[in-house]
Amino acid sequence: MKKALLCIGNPLRGDDDVGNEVGRIVEENLKDWKVFYGQDVPEDEFGAIREFKPEILIVVDAMSGFSEGKIEFFDLSDDRDYIYSTHNLPTPVLLSYLRKICPKTLFLGISVLLENVLDFKEGMSEGAKASAKRAYEKILQIDLNLKEITC
Repeated sequence: MKKALLCIGNPLRGDDDVGNEVGRIVEENLKDWKVFYGQDVPEDEFGAIREFKPEILIVVDAMSGFSEGKIEFFDLSDDRDYIYSTHNLPTPVLLSYLRKICPKTLFLGISVLLENVLDFKEGMSEGAKASAKRAYEKILQIDLNLKEITC
């Protein structure tokens, strides 16, 4: 099964890099996952994702508006006008397009403090680093479930 991860986040905006950190952890530990780094312009990766043709795609990004450290899969299919991220393209629109490429597209949101993504600064907070590890655990669980289904 072809599995892919699209990581969103700007490494120069503090905790906004948390999605990319999850990608780095996945690349290191789950060798059968293809990781795409969309950074703050994820639509730049759409062509490569289309060419890869994943059977499942997980999009991971920082979110604000929830308690710090909350990590959850969200169904954003009906929230067309609500912006969940700090990027130009609203996440529901991005997911709508990606589901045309890969119908099994999931969104994994990692809540970070808004003040930790507003300014330009390198490096993530310890809370964001811990959240990235917990997000990886959620992806690992999906990976294990997929292996059980395909065996």
